[in-house]
Amino acid sequence: MEHSGYYVWEGITFLSILSMATGMLVLRRKAGGRPAFSDQDRKLFFGNAGVRVSRPRLYMHFGIAVFLCYSAGFLEYLLLGSFGASILAAAQLVTLLAIVKKWLC
Repeated sequence: MEHSGYYVWEGITFLSILSMATGMLVLRRKAGGRPAFSDQDRKLFFGNAGVRVSRPRLYMHFGIAVFLCYSAGFLEYLLLGSFGASILAAAQLVTLLAIVKKWLC
């Protein structure tokens, strides 16, 4: 219980970073004349039922994505671990989402 204040503060900081990043993304898209939530976002979040991938290729890409996620997560922990949990979590979230998007979408 003695660390609960630390966890609450890190959680608030993490949610603030996520909301600021989302807001900046929306503003950047609106400034460029694009919609804030595009068709590509809908496909990314809700899937595309018409796309089929062979099972061996899916397993291979999934294995590569898992390996890269673990490797990137470990390296980021070594490099950014001393800056705090919220900075580390935000950096890992962005990195791991990019890896997953590249290899599984």
